[in-house]
Amino acid sequence: MNNNVMPSAGHYADMQTLMQSMEQLSGWLQQNREEWLGLQEGLSRVERMTGVSLVNGGASANGVSGTDWAGARHLGMNAGLADGGDVEGDGETNAVASAMATAGDDVESDQPQTLTSLTHALHTSQSRIATLEHHVNTHEKLNQMYESTLSETTSRLRSYLFDQQNYIISIHKHYTSLLEQSRSETVEAQLVHQRWQESLGRLSEGVRGAFGEREEERRPWVGRLKGVREENRVLRRKVGWEEVPEEDSEAEELEEVARRGRGASGVGNGNGPGAAARGEGLQGGNGGGSGVGVESGRTGTGGMPS
Repeated sequence: MNNNVMPSAGHYADMQTLMQSMEQLSGWLQQNREEWLGLQEGLSRVERMTGVSLVNGGASANGVSGTDWAGARHLGMNAGLADGGDVEGDGETNAVASAMATAGDDVESDQPQTLTSLTHALHTSQSRIATLEHHVNTHEKLNQMYESTLSETTSRLRSYLFDQQNYIISIHKHYTSLLEQSRSETVEAQLVHQRWQESLGRLSEGVRGAFGEREEERRPWVGRLKGVREENRVLRRKVGWEEVPEEDSEAEELEEVARRGRGASGVGNGNGPGAAARGEGLQGGNGGGSGVGVESGRTGTGGMPS
């Protein structure tokens, strides 16, 4: 792992690459185990071949017939063929078998040469055994390295997954707390809005009640004002004055209602006497003024124009 920092959560491609590497290392481990079994079988075959060769060599030196040597040669050739290709360096094993066969052929003619060939084959087998032992040690070291790497990777993955799980749980808790806070704020805002609506409803009822009371207070004055207007119109018609237009009458009515509401009284202008409270002043012609005052059903006329 070379003490590298693991990537953050969500790197699917990195996790896939790591899994592929682990599968590849598992394949190599299986291959190493198969090679190790093949090496053990090869070593056992070489040891058996070496023991048979030495026994046959001693028998020939003691006067064993050529038929026994032929059997030993056949055994060595079959051992070489049975070796197949399972062990690396089968050429050397075949060389041992061929040397044994050659020694079997030559033992009938020259026994010292056969002993030399067998000794050479023995040294070759010993060197081959040393090479195989070196490969075995190398494979054992590789296997130990793989196991240590796998254990370290597994521990790091577990710690990484544990940290990520805790982080996700903390995020969920924070999100849940925010949701609860938002819900409480929403409920509080709804309650405030409801209180505002209740206050506005009470205010609207109060305004409507005040407006109704105002209309009740205004209604008798409006009726009286209409009566005064009608009486004033009749009086103007009797004395031959021009009648006031309807629009002006409405404007005067509104002004009169406003004055009545404030509790004030109107005063007429002109040279003649002005109208008293609840009356109306009328302007005369030719610089002379006249006024007609009406109060509580009584009427009065001012001076006529000169």
